[in-house]
Parts: sequence; structure tokens; C-alpha cells
Amino acid sequence: MTAAPRRVDVLVLGAGVTGLAAAFHLARAGLSVQVLEAAGEVGGAVRTRIVEQPEGRWVVELGPTTVVDSRPAVAPLFAAAGLDAEELDPSPAAARRYLWKDGALHPLPTGPLGFLATPLLPAGGKLRLLAEPFVRRRPAAPDDADESVAAFVRRRLGRAVLDGIVDPFVSGVYAGDPERLAIRWAAPRVFALEEAHGGLARGALALASERRRQPQAPRPSRRMIGFRDGLATLPRRLADAVPVATRSAARALRRRQEGGFVVDTDEAAWAAPRVVVALPASAAAELLAEVTAGASLPLAEVPCAPVAVTAYGFRREQVAHPLDGFGFLAPRGGGLRLLGCLFPSSIFPGRAPAGHVLLTAFAGGRRDPAAAALPDDELDRLLLAELGHALGVDGPPVLRVGQRWPQAIPQYEIGHGRFVALAETIERDLPGLHLAGSDRDGISVPDRLEKASALAAEILAAS
Repeated sequence: MTAAPRRVDVLVLGAGVTGLAAAFHLARAGLSVQVLEAAGEVGGAVRTRIVEQPEGRWVVELGPTTVVDSRPAVAPLFAAAGLDAEELDPSPAAARRYLWKDGALHPLPTGPLGFLATPLLPAGGKLRLLAEPFVRRRPAAPDDADESVAAFVRRRLGRAVLDGIVDPFVSGVYAGDPERLAIRWAAPRVFALEEAHGGLARGALALASERRRQPQAPRPSRRMIGFRDGLATLPRRLADAVPVATRSAARALRRRQEGGFVVDTDEAAWAAPRVVVALPASAAAELLAEVTAGASLPLAEVPCAPVAVTAYGFRREQVAHPLDGFGFLAPRGGGLRLLGCLFPSSIFPGRAPAGHVLLTAFAGGRRDPAAAALPDDELDRLLLAELGHALGVDGPPVLRVGQRWPQAIPQYEIGHGRFVALAETIERDLPGLHLAGSDRDGISVPDRLEKASALAAEILAAS
């Protein structure tokens, strides 16, 4: 005889930061929740490894490195979870970012005057940048006629800005291709500036004017935050506050005649009137295939960029560069194959033992997926050679920790609206089912925390 399903108010599938934060908010409001996670640990793409060696302790991030308080949901969640005592402020040097150009690293300009002086842009590129306020907005186009990030930047800011500055940032944030990413979906706030105000400079001035008119309006601090034991402190703390079953993959999801859903795992069945599917699009597509009569299957077509992350520890004297910054990014075609490198031991204290430094290099992405699949020895030869060229690294590392992410980052490319529309249709046709994967509403940790907060508020309002 089959055991009766276990009942909760909300079942959350996936213990990444989105699922955990949504469960945390719902549990604090008094609902019974259960989180199911297929992997053996929580956190999803947030992954920290602490390595103890004779020389001391290394704190290695193999996913996101920091959280920026850029969304209203971030600070209240951290306070509610009791994370304040764990927070670290970055070094002042972390405000400096480097870009690779013409065989050298150059600081990214931090203001309008800096852009006029930087060697990252030729004289013509700087003049073209000054012309942005006079560029007409894009003519009206059908809703499905997306403009690529590259086309948007060329049109408004010029090719030099695209090649020298935007291209490496697209590689660093999305591991993506600016010719394929859609500005509407990949950078919605930038897209909105032109839509609402006719241009970027005009939009920035309008936002500044609005802030002056409403000086008391609460807004995020944009403070960069880390944790003493790494960013995985966040999902672990959230998981301490809600029931989480790891190694408990959802195998099937079906509707109940009396309303709500049942989710089967290998160990048990769970019943709930509401289910939050905080899974990658490919996993959600398969799980929902039966209950949607196959309509969910196109979600598996959301492209993802593969990334190989490799952290290296060195003695300080092995690295010639002062490492006085957050890290550097490299544009495609600029002479380096790696996407970029972070300087974690320069960002936060305690990331490397005394007298040592920690570097985290990234390879792969949408335009070079083969790099993310290189065997370890080949990948090391590539990365160490390029780090030697860019940073003056000399000699073998004293630490190596790597992580392969075959589907690291969903790509919001041209035509992405069809996936958004499909997800909305599935939610409308299956009341009580909520799709909360990172294929919608932003890929950053702050974006995911904002999505979790909004979703929890929606569920509570309907309960």
C-alpha cells in the first residue's frame, strides 16, 4: 500500500538561493514549507570551499564572490537571517577594476572625466561617447523584434565602447555573446532608460533628479558584501531556518483532483497547494512535461554558457602585479583566451594565508565553450600561461581548486521573450505552480533574492 503524501503549505523544489530565500520568507510568515534538493548540499551555484593547508586557511569561491546590496530585498533578508555579524566589507582597492587591452591591464574609468582620459578608448571613441545624448531612440519595433546588446551599444555609444569596455563585461557577467544577448532581457534597466527617457545620459539625469526630489525614499546602498566563511554562508544560514531534504530529487509532479499538486521523490511523496519550482530551465522542462502535456519542453532550449572556474594560490612573491583591485576582464580577440580573473585575497581579508595571494580564473562562456571542457592539465597550462602574461605569475601554484559548471549561466538572448511567455502561460494554466528559475528575472544573487521576496509576497497575499 502506497503511503499517503506528506502535506505542507508550500513545496519548494531547489535549494539554491532563490528557493531557500522564498522558503525562508514563507516560513517566517507562518506557512509550513519543505525544500527538496537533488544535490548533496544547498546553495546551487553559490559554492565555497575552505581548504586548510600547512601555510594556513584558504577561502575559495567557486561561484559568485560577493553580493551587492543593489535590490530592496537584500538588506532585510540578511538582517532577518542574522547574517550581520558574518558580513565583511571589501578593501577600498576592490573598487578598482582592470580591463585587458593591447597587452596590458588598464584601470576601468570610474567617472565621465575618467572615460575621457582612459587609454581603453581611442580619441574617436571618446568623441562618439560624448554624442550619446544626441542619438535618437530606436524606431518602434514589434514586441518580438529584440535588439542585441552589441547593436544597442554600437548605436548609442559606438563600436569602440562595445569592443573595449562592454564586451569584456558581458563576458564577465554573463559569459555571453553581446551579439546574441538581447538588451531588453539581459540589461532591462539600461533598456528602460532609452524607452522612458530617450537615452542613457538623459535617463541617468532623470533618475538623479527624482532622487533629489525624494531624498527620504529608501533605496539600496549598493554596498558590496562578503562573509567570513564565504558566500555559501548565505544559503547555509537560510537552510538552517527551513526544512531541507538534500539528495531528494523531484521525479514527478502531478495535479491532485482535490486541488494542488503531488511531487514524488525516491523516498516519499509530498502534497501542497503551492509548488515553487526553483530549478534550471532544463530540469523544470522535464519535470513539468507530464502535467503540461509536453508544453514545458521548449524551456529546455534556453541556452546556457559553460564555465570552468579555477582558483590558484601563490606565494606573494610569485605574482608581480600589485593586485590592487577586484580583478580584470578580457575582451574577446584581445590576446587572452580566459574570460577574466578575480583577486579574492585583495577583496576581502582572510581569503589566503599570510604571505600568499588567491587568484580565481574563468574560462569558457558562450563564445568559447571548448575552453570550459579542456582536461585539467590543458586548462591549467592555458590559464597559468595567460596569468603569467597578464599578472607576472611565476612558478607553480601552492593551491589549485577547480569547478566545472556545464550550464553555468542562462543566456537571455534574442527571442528570449518566448521563454518568458511560456513560463507565464504555464503558471496561468496551473494555478499554485510558480516557476522561479534564473532563466527569468535576472541571474545575479541580488536579482534572485528580489525574485524570492516578490514570490513569497505573492503567495502570502493569496493564502
